[in-house]
Amino acid sequence: MSKSLSRRGFLRLSGMAVAGATLAACGPAGAPTASTSGEGAAPDAAGKQIQYWTMTYADPEPYLEFARGKADQFREESGIEVQTEMINWANAAQTWLLVSQGGAHPDCADMYWLYSFSKLGGGKAGPMPITDYKDLYWPDLEDRFYEAGLQDVYWQGEFYGIPWRGDIRPLLYRVDMLEEAGFSGPPQTWEEITEAARATTKRDGPDTSVWGFELSSAVPVQQFMAYLWQAGGEYMTEDGETATIDTPEMRQSLQFMYDHLWTHETMPLEIMEKGHAPMDMFRAGQVAIVGQVSDSEGLTFDRDFPEMEGQWAFSVPAQGPVNRSSYSGAGYWGVLHGTQLVDECVQYIEFLSRDENMQEITEYIGRVSPNKKVMASPYWSDRPWKVAIVETLEHAHTSQHPSPAWGKLTATEPGAVLYDMYYEALIQQQPFDDVLARAQARAQEEMDKIEI
Repeated sequence: MSKSLSRRGFLRLSGMAVAGATLAACGPAGAPTASTSGEGAAPDAAGKQIQYWTMTYADPEPYLEFARGKADQFREESGIEVQTEMINWANAAQTWLLVSQGGAHPDCADMYWLYSFSKLGGGKAGPMPITDYKDLYWPDLEDRFYEAGLQDVYWQGEFYGIPWRGDIRPLLYRVDMLEEAGFSGPPQTWEEITEAARATTKRDGPDTSVWGFELSSAVPVQQFMAYLWQAGGEYMTEDGETATIDTPEMRQSLQFMYDHLWTHETMPLEIMEKGHAPMDMFRAGQVAIVGQVSDSEGLTFDRDFPEMEGQWAFSVPAQGPVNRSSYSGAGYWGVLHGTQLVDECVQYIEFLSRDENMQEITEYIGRVSPNKKVMASPYWSDRPWKVAIVETLEHAHTSQHPSPAWGKLTATEPGAVLYDMYYEALIQQQPFDDVLARAQARAQEEMDKIEI
């Protein structure tokens, strides 16, 4: 957002928030009170109503009913009413951008991108820290949750809520194709990816019938991110003030990708085109290895492609020059600035974060949980691909970044800074030095525009 654009002008131009959302009352947060934890409502809790927003998971309408069912259980225990509303993912970024600029908001919510939205809110709007409640409600937080999951709920030394769902991305490979090429297991390093990709790529004259490698099943620019992290690089400094794009680590990750496209010719040039479908190609036997895929693909294979049993498998991501970083998306339950019902909100978050409730939620939506006990349950160990997902959690790298400009930098279309950078370097084969210098300057310019 330009520094010359007023908040009122921004809100007018940015679109509308969730339909029917009620503006929560403003006022100072109260001091923490003891958790009910199943012992009945606090004396002044009965009759209170909090508004809670959640994103869509699974089938939207049944999931909304599921979420409202949890709210009903909480009301029976605490006497606190929870009004649950749903945000479609197509509107989520716009909604939380507006909330963080002082727009209509709930009391508490299922949220994401804590760093960006907290920084944008500047301590006046958006996510609200609940550090004072941490030891009272979650004294064993670090023991119960993966460290990688907790990185998504701490910002500038403050605690903001409970991580509750993840989007972790293991490596996917065709067992049958690698075995046919003489490999007994998945590639463990970048070098082994290259070796296996070259061995499994098949050509019929000028045409390629099987590609050895695809970076990811994600959309641009997301598919490239983990490879920079595996080389030890980042897109910006921890405070979100300075872009770190023109670096040796970025060059190293770009060279790895470039070589698969042009030197080894083991990856299709269409990787950034709309309609490119790595998973369809993988299932059709046209791709041997996909470096990172959504953990939800395991359920998809089991449900929709049972005939492929034994032909595919998950593995932890291959080791890059520095680490095995896996792209990790996350959601957390948190409280919003402006609510007068902080105690009630925290009680609801404590209720949702109990092991038994988190177990029920993960089984309903089929997505990973940052809760160690949940991920050690029989549900997450009854299939080899689930075991691989649990192992991949140890290599999670948060996908969120502290600059509110992050969403604009990563837009999946021409004209966005990172999209242009990758397209110019990898597809158009422009010199890395020129491309990175230009992207560095553009990214810094976008980050400097943000008004905090």
